[in-house]
Formats: sequence, C-alpha cells, structure tokens
Amino acid sequence: MSSHRIPFEASEWAEYSRLQADNDRLRHLLLEQHRAADLAGHSVAIRRVRELIAQVAPSPHAVCLRGEPGVGKSRAARAIHAASSRSAAPFVTVACAAMPDDVADDQLFGPGWAETSPRGPAAGCVGRAAGGTLFFDEVAALGPLAQRRLASLARDRAVTLAGRRVPVDVRLIAASSRNIDELTASGAFGRDLRDEIAAVAIPIPALRDRKVDLPLLADLFVELFSRTHVRAVRSVSGRAMDVLMNYGWPGNVTQLRQAIEWAGAAAAGPVIHHHHLPAEIQAAGESVGPFAPGLGAALEAYERELLQDALSRARGVRSRAARLLLTSERVFNYRLRKYGIDTRRFQV
Repeated sequence: MSSHRIPFEASEWAEYSRLQADNDRLRHLLLEQHRAADLAGHSVAIRRVRELIAQVAPSPHAVCLRGEPGVGKSRAARAIHAASSRSAAPFVTVACAAMPDDVADDQLFGPGWAETSPRGPAAGCVGRAAGGTLFFDEVAALGPLAQRRLASLARDRAVTLAGRRVPVDVRLIAASSRNIDELTASGAFGRDLRDEIAAVAIPIPALRDRKVDLPLLADLFVELFSRTHVRAVRSVSGRAMDVLMNYGWPGNVTQLRQAIEWAGAAAAGPVIHHHHLPAEIQAAGESVGPFAPGLGAALEAYERELLQDALSRARGVRSRAARLLLTSERVFNYRLRKYGIDTRRFQV
C-alpha cells in the first residue's frame, strides 16, 4: 500500500493560513480595544456621550454623531449598534467621501439594482446591513442623488427597485465633522435628509475639551502599543505628559494614539520621554520649560471639568450652575466664554 503524504507546500500553506487567521483575530481584538479607548475617560463631556449612547441605542431612530475628525464618531456608532437589539446583525460602514454620486445607486443597492432580479439590493451596502446598522461616515460628503436616496430610505424604510417597493430593515447612523445645520441653510445639504437623520444628534467632544481624560487615554494607548508590537513600553514620563497636556490636539484622540505609537517605536526602554514624541508636539511643549510641571494646563482642564459638571447638574441653567460653584453668574459666564463651552448641549 502506497503511503499518501501531504506535500510540504500544502502543509506549509495550511500552517500559514492558520497563523494568518490567528493574526487577523488578534488584530480585530486590538482594533476593537483601540476603538473602545476613544470613548474612555471620566470627564463630564465623555460621560454625557456614554449616557446618550445608552439612551438612544434601544430605539429604531436614526442618529447623527457630530464632532471634529478623530474624536471617535465611528466608535460611538459601533457602541450604539453593540448596545442595540441589532448587535448580532451586520454593522456596515459607507465611506461617503469615497462614493461619487454617479455610482451611488450601485454602491447602495448593488450592481443591477434596477433589474427585476430577486436579488433586490442584496449586493449593495443596504442589503449587506439587512437587520443591522448602516453607518454613513461623513454624510455631508454625499452628492444630491445619494442624499435623496438616503432621505427616502430613512423616511420610508423601503426602496423602489424597477417599480417594486422593497422593505429594508436597517438602523441608520450618520456622522459628520461639518456643521449640517449651516450646510442645510446654505443649500449644500438637503433639508429632507437633515430632518430625517439629524433630529437625534450626539455631539462628540474634542480632546482639548476633555483634557482631564488625556493621561488615561495615553496610558491605554501605551498598553495597546506594547501588546500589539510586543515591546516593553510601560509608561509616559512626567515631562512627556506635561508636553501632551500642553498640546492643542487638532487631530483629537486619533492623533494622540498615533503620537503614542510613534513615541513607542522611538523609545529604547520602557518609558516614553518627551524627546520621543513627534516634533510638532515637542515644539508645543517648549513653553512648559525644562523643569516646570504642566500645572497651568492641568488647572485649566480641572476648571473646565468643574464648569461642565455644574452645567450638567443644573441642566444647562447658568444661574443655577453658578450657585453650585459658589460664584457669581457674571464670573461664571466669563469662564464659559474663556473655554468656549456651549451650554445648549447640557439642556434637557
């Protein structure tokens, strides 16, 4: 009886496939942890976001997430999906900026969407998200045709294909880093679509508005970097943390994560020092001085936290919030203007 041996190439390919699958699972786990870190923190602002996510998740209504690039809008969308009854169904992202208007129908409903084929919209984003959540990232980038399609989908929960009305069971979540109200007023964004998707809005705060969370976020990203790259990086030095606190973070949490990854790769030992940080962030820390702690930045972050906490407890009523802090309304309003705090988001 002749023996049948598996060729070396086949066994090698099987081992490679197994390792690749393990690697993909690990990367997926770490990616989810990165996303979860975006919404981590103890500040009033981010606690409010988590509260709003918990409130809207069980409902079927469309939600619009607003905030600057890099604040974690995608993670917030996934958190809403995960906390909803649709969590076991697909979560499908539509990159609106990468969807030209002339191919919008094909991408949303699939090639051949207008045919009488029983495929219906199964091949497109809408069909793939059936029973789950459809997330329109940077929805303001959609062209006029795609805006009309989305408004109809949000309003009717159905699409019309070749004269046939096809029900669609999806939860719609949109995100925008641009001001949708201003775009609607200028005519650049459809009012019908704005009314359908932006009635329930969750503002995601910029990192500079919740700097009290920055040390926790930095530590989380250090831990994730260490595990992802199998490096013995364990902490951020006090001087480096002062520099981080002194920086304005135009790229928000995403930029902070990238900065920690850069510094972790540059660090020779277990501690990230200030000279390991990207040059633009180091430059922002020059005003801190060689030995002075970032006391000013820390105090400002704490003061902002106190103001927001008082507004949250007072449901946005300034006079009541001022009394909670044992100060006059005039001084309280001055502090609000100093930090650019919008009281409307605290009103219930």
